[in-house]
Amino acid sequence: MDGFMIFKKVAFTATDALLAGVALSAAFLFRFGTDMGPVQIRPLAVLLPLVIAVKIVVFVLLNFYSQLWRYASMKEGLRLLYGVTAASLLVALLAPVQQPRIPLTILFNDWLLTLLLVGGSRFLIRVRFDFTSARAAKELAGKQRRAVVVGAGQAGSALIKQLQLYPKKGYTVVALLDDDPAKKGLMVHGVRVAGSTSMMPGAVANHTADEVILAIPSATHQIKRRLALQCAEVGIPCKTVPDIAQLVDGKASLLQIQEVNMKKLLGRKETLLDFSGAIRSLKGKTILVTGAAGSIGSEICRQALELEPKMVIGVDISENGLYLLEEEIYPRLNGHKLNFEARVVDVKSGHAVERLFATYSPDIVFHAAAYKHVPMMERHLLEAIENNLLGTQTLIEAAQRHNAERFTLISTDKAVNPANYMGLSKQLSEKAIKTAARQSTQTKFMAVRFGNVIGSNGSVIPKFKRQISDGQPITVTHPGMTRYFMTIQEAVYLVIHAAAMGNGGEILILDVGEPVRIIDLARSMITLSGLEPEKDIPIKITGLRPGEKLYEQLTAEDESVGGTEHPKIFQVIGNANDQLLGDGFFDELKAIIASGNERKLRECLSKDRTARAA
Repeated sequence: MDGFMIFKKVAFTATDALLAGVALSAAFLFRFGTDMGPVQIRPLAVLLPLVIAVKIVVFVLLNFYSQLWRYASMKEGLRLLYGVTAASLLVALLAPVQQPRIPLTILFNDWLLTLLLVGGSRFLIRVRFDFTSARAAKELAGKQRRAVVVGAGQAGSALIKQLQLYPKKGYTVVALLDDDPAKKGLMVHGVRVAGSTSMMPGAVANHTADEVILAIPSATHQIKRRLALQCAEVGIPCKTVPDIAQLVDGKASLLQIQEVNMKKLLGRKETLLDFSGAIRSLKGKTILVTGAAGSIGSEICRQALELEPKMVIGVDISENGLYLLEEEIYPRLNGHKLNFEARVVDVKSGHAVERLFATYSPDIVFHAAAYKHVPMMERHLLEAIENNLLGTQTLIEAAQRHNAERFTLISTDKAVNPANYMGLSKQLSEKAIKTAARQSTQTKFMAVRFGNVIGSNGSVIPKFKRQISDGQPITVTHPGMTRYFMTIQEAVYLVIHAAAMGNGGEILILDVGEPVRIIDLARSMITLSGLEPEKDIPIKITGLRPGEKLYEQLTAEDESVGGTEHPKIFQVIGNANDQLLGDGFFDELKAIIASGNERKLRECLSKDRTARAA
């Protein structure tokens, strides 16, 4: 024990001895008033050392001087009450209470005054600490994040208390939400319960909140998912405290506030992001990513930079998208801008692609550039085939000429039994990959199929959000329509692993979980916005658009699925993917597209592809 701690204990002991003496003296004074004379003073003098000694001994035995009273709570208050009471009872047993000169009222007053004085001294320590914390919070007021806490139970109360005690954590709690109607309007540590969780959008807006913190560690994934999606709807970060098991085991504290794990909330087992296998294959390589301004391409760039590459080149036709990507990525590189290069390139241009490969000689190619909106591509057939198919073939040929090591096409579930030209363009791109894999001795070509990703540019969730915000009906094309969804981060992580482990010629698919009904998604988003489906926001069935299917498939009827070394990556096996494209096929397509004859292009695409097999 250091000298300062010894000094503090001695100071506390001396103070309590003084307060015990004052309490007993005041008790005599209250009983006898100003008429106290030698008859009354004599028993006081006899009793004073006994009372002080007994109380100090009891306080020491109860560890009063090993307690940090700045953190005192109701538990410590009860312990103080127990200690003072025990000391007073012991004094009553030892004191000559049978003598009329020391009435029992004196011992009662002594107990009460000791409790007030000793307890008050501890209370002042806590008040001083709270005042210091409040002053620090006031000084940091402009720099703190304003948080709405969900859950007015024990966890919520403890979290608010801790955040108030530690303002340097950077939070000011401005409102509470709880679904118990009996708690509405009540105060928890000075913070009012504004209402139920259905009022989150209003609470966030009224209190200009920066974040929402879920203080319900025992809540189910379904509840957390509902609240997290509700936060996403109002565009505010959603964080949570650790789960109840971590708190009980002592592995975490309430102040370890963290982002909500969307993978868990989707009901999917979380994929551990272990890049060790991918790093072994891709470390020190020059990695080219097309479609780098899009949702998938930009995430490939982010994750590829974690693989210790020589360089990552992000390519897109969107100048503004690349500029925004640069603005995001450069600060993360700690000044090492040579690790990332953004290039404005149209993959349809053979000259531009050749310049790109001649300049950088990429080892690894991730081809994510594609037109993807089905109804629009039905109206732009020439552009869909030229960009998605001929652009892919242009990159394939450049990769072959420059001896790239690996080439991975980002495909889609729409390539299976395509009912639209966007899907057909991707199916033919997969066949182009198979054809190149058969012909190439240097480059390993492969494709990866998966479904929709949550939050991607132009996806259904932002569309529904906009319709709800505008008070418009949500439009769903068919009540039975389903789609596969997965997070962008997990999809890209698995794509990178597929690219690293492929041997060439594979069509790989990802574990995308169970399909989701789009109409159920629409109803959930309306409810999470604090509104009622059909009453506040109607759902309008508009009918299938050109080229749309009710549900997507990851494999065709004549395809089967085989396992790989990764539990969430599978290989497609079947005759459909063994059909190769002849050399003359792409020359014919180029000539037709150059002529702009859409009718002739439709006729060409409707021909039997097997007649063109090499």
